[in-house]
Amino acid sequence: MPEIHPFKRLRLWTVRAAADQGQILVVTCNLCRVTHNYIPRDIEELCGNLSLDRLLQKFRCDGCGKKNYLQMKLHFPHGSEYGTLKVRRLKRIRTVAVPVWNDEFLS
Repeated sequence: MPEIHPFKRLRLWTVRAAADQGQILVVTCNLCRVTHNYIPRDIEELCGNLSLDRLLQKFRCDGCGKKNYLQMKLHFPHGSEYGTLKVRRLKRIRTVAVPVWNDEFLS
């Protein structure tokens, strides 16, 4: 049976489905070679229940600031990885209020 292309596999899978299966999202920047592991429930709280191929468009690399070099894989953690696998957790969501000014004539 032919293997499904990784991009098609990500298109069929959502963040909530990955969380229900107990998977970890592994995001790697191929430019600066930084890898971060994410819990799907944290990503769902931040972005909603998106398909995984659309999820990468929402993020930038923390190191280089580029979007085009990000790659995502799904990972099932093994029993020996509990307690040793480093994951990034969502601490809080901070909303910044930015004023928008308009110049008008005094009437």
